[in-house]
Amino acid sequence: MEQFTERGHHADADHDTAHAVTQLTASLSDMRELVERSVARVRREESDAVAMFLCGSRVRGEAGLFSDFDFDVLVPKGPRDRAMEWFDGPVRVSAWVRDIDLWLAERDVPQEWAFHLPCEDLLRLCWSASDEWRERLDRKALPHRAGTPELDHLIGDAAKVANARRAGDELGLRLAAQDLARSCPALLHPVNKVSPVHSRRAALRAATEMAVAPPTYQEDLLACLGLTAGPTTAAQVYTAAGRLALGVLDILAAHDATYAPLLPADLLADLRAGVLRSFVERAFG
Repeated sequence: MEQFTERGHHADADHDTAHAVTQLTASLSDMRELVERSVARVRREESDAVAMFLCGSRVRGEAGLFSDFDFDVLVPKGPRDRAMEWFDGPVRVSAWVRDIDLWLAERDVPQEWAFHLPCEDLLRLCWSASDEWRERLDRKALPHRAGTPELDHLIGDAAKVANARRAGDELGLRLAAQDLARSCPALLHPVNKVSPVHSRRAALRAATEMAVAPPTYQEDLLACLGLTAGPTTAAQVYTAAGRLALGVLDILAAHDATYAPLLPADLLADLRAGVLRSFVERAFG
């Protein structure tokens, strides 16, 4: 009886594996057919298109049940910049049509979704008008450079947090704290090694896990962004914002040689003289 049961379990396992493989094959076939239909539709509506890339979560391997199909569509001449959206059955499809020059120029544009850290849009070429266009355009990713440190934003947003606290404006305080927090990763990036990120979630992970950062940086950053596991009071967000701003200023001051060529001369002078730290201390004192 045990032997029979064991064989039965093996048979069930084999059946489950075969079923999973069949489902995967069917899923890949459905995906391929949807991509082909999408290419055909875009070519009908954008007759001068020369290439089409699949991008987003479908390329990253992170697609969920409700994920859409994202495409980059390239045309040779511009200016061209328009979005297309439709449903293929239950699946949402979006295509961003741009001229090649505009698409390539994105490499010099820091991305807000990545907290202005270095990032890449992963790509998979689905179609090209010719072998020549394929050789010219085919690539695995479109990189975006990191943003420059914007110390003036940190100081300005710290002032807005303090003003909102004194005015009793809780929503204004939380909004200003979010803006302050979003400027911190790019400010700390020059003294941290950050590999290019490929998704919003990966960008948040990179932003919160920087090695060179203030002592309570992760906790304060998440509190200011409104991403803590539990609720936070306005007073807690206010305290976190002040601590975050002062901590980042201390990091910049401790790495003067790194930041000297990156900051405007007047801000650099104020940082070195302690003027910026004194201002934030008064605001949160």
